[in-house]
Amino acid sequence: MATSPQLPLADDLFLTAHDSVKGKCQLSPATLGLGMAAALIGELVLWRRLDLVDGKIQIIDDRPTGDPAATAVLDQLLREGHHRAIRDWISFLATGIAVDLVERRLSRAGLVQRQEKRGLFGSKVSFVPSDSMIAGWPATRIRTFIGRGEMLDVPDLVLAGLILATGLDQHVFVTLDARGRSQLFDQLKRRLPAMLHELVSQTEAAVGDAVMARRA
Repeated sequence: MATSPQLPLADDLFLTAHDSVKGKCQLSPATLGLGMAAALIGELVLWRRLDLVDGKIQIIDDRPTGDPAATAVLDQLLREGHHRAIRDWISFLATGIAVDLVERRLSRAGLVQRQEKRGLFGSKVSFVPSDSMIAGWPATRIRTFIGRGEMLDVPDLVLAGLILATGLDQHVFVTLDARGRSQLFDQLKRRLPAMLHELVSQTEAAVGDAVMARRA
């Protein structure tokens, strides 16, 4: 089977969080925002623009990445240099900034199409995948590699970590057997770099807080 190219981390997570045919989101808006925010920060770590140390963000290279979405986040970090807590930035970017950046990037790439439906109570905007095979590939890729006992690369390890942190595993990993889940957790424990492990942990905590807030 022909495979699709690996997309930026946040794009992969966005597509994984939505139905690959109709584009229906499988997460609450709050959780989606937190996931997108963490994924964009993760992209900057993978670009070697940021380090994450002791719960704080350190900018190690202020050069633009060449990607508009990642560079927009880096520019924001540079403007707000006195704020460094990872959780604060995840929460700030989750207010709609991160989702908007990723939707725009996917739209520019022609991977999703913006659709607007008007109703009695206003308009509803959705982003429908242009190709269901491409949209479903990030989740399929991880399941396939784990099922074969293969090693995930670092971006896919972060993606898998964020899938777990946001609760998407209830949809994505439902077909993984106990052995597959054990292999995935073992890879995350042994091979995910410490700063990216911290990013996943901070995201999981932020999602937990958001869930508790909705229940209060």
